[in-house]
Amino acid sequence: MKIRKENGTLFLIPETDLIASRIEELRDYFAGQLKAHSDVFHVLLDVNGIEVVDSLGVNLIVGLYRQVTGESKTIEIVGAGKNFMKVADFFRLTSLFPVKGEENYEL
Repeated sequence: MKIRKENGTLFLIPETDLIASRIEELRDYFAGQLKAHSDVFHVLLDVNGIEVVDSLGVNLIVGLYRQVTGESKTIEIVGAGKNFMKVADFFRLTSLFPVKGEENYEL
C-alpha cells in the first residue's frame, strides 16, 4: 500500500486485490491516511493492476466514498482494468463517482 499527496489530492494506492482477506487492513489504512491528510479536497483511488474485487471490496469502496463525501471531498477511481470495470458497472459505482479505465491512466 502506498499513498501520495499532490496539489490537494490524496492518492490511495492499495497494490493488492480488494478481497475479504485484505479488507480490514485496507479499511484501517485508508481511514488512517484520510485522518492524517485531512487537508486534502480530493481522493483518488488508484486501482491499476488490481484484478479481483469481491463483494467486501465493493463494500470497502462504497464506505470510502461515504467517508470522503461526508467530509465534503470528492473521490474518483483511476487505472481500472477490464475486470474492475465489469464490477464497477455491475454495482453501478459509476453512478456515484468517476471510474476511469486503464486507457485513461495518467498519473
